Amino acid sequence: MARKQNLRESVYTMLRKRIMEGTIGYADRLVDHEIAEQLGVSRMPVREALMQLKNEGYVEGTARGFRLQRFAPLDLAQVYEIRLLLEPKAAADACRQVTMQGLGEMQVALQEARQAHRDDSAVRFMYAGWRFRKAWLDMGPNPHLAQTLGRLRDVADLARIRALSNPEMRGGSLERTERIFEAFVARDPERAAACVEENLRLCGTAYYAEQVELLRGEEG
Repeated sequence: MARKQNLRESVYTMLRKRIMEGTIGYADRLVDHEIAEQLGVSRMPVREALMQLKNEGYVEGTARGFRLQRFAPLDLAQVYEIRLLLEPKAAADACRQVTMQGLGEMQVALQEARQAHRDDSAVRFMYAGWRFRKAWLDMGPNPHLAQTLGRLRDVADLARIRALSNPEMRGGSLERTERIFEAFVARDPERAAACVEENLRLCGTAYYAEQVELLRGEEG
């Protein structure tokens, strides 16, 4: 039983990573027996991993296997509307109880983002951004809010990767991340909230535009 569970978790982790990194696209079909053959495992753990991804909203069922969940641009806009209501306040609250450990984790993530930008790696830049955000969220006083905001991250990752592949967009995101870090170092809650809000608005607009283009290209 433990081996079966480990196989399911391994397949799930691999597929989720490919989805987040944009390796799996809207045109791809995820068929359990094909994936099982590629990985050299039985169909059952693959099927269970795909069902978990479906239950979490990453994929949807079709007549032939699964495919990425298609998020309408409106879905993306609504997610960012929620984040704009919650995240700036969460940043201000976290900034009021900054720790040296938290700042250190933010700085490491920021350094990773700088290097990813120099290396022109949108995927690594995305992961560094998530690590940076988690570092300051974890300093906040409300762990339930941090968990909620964490779940609101993984929406329309293909649009995110496409946007961050643009050096100008990525450079702007890096500059805004630098300003968020400076606000936390200065222990300035109002400034931290304003910087987070600015970043959310600009990133949300960019990802929205990319999602429109992705879906338009699929229809074409």
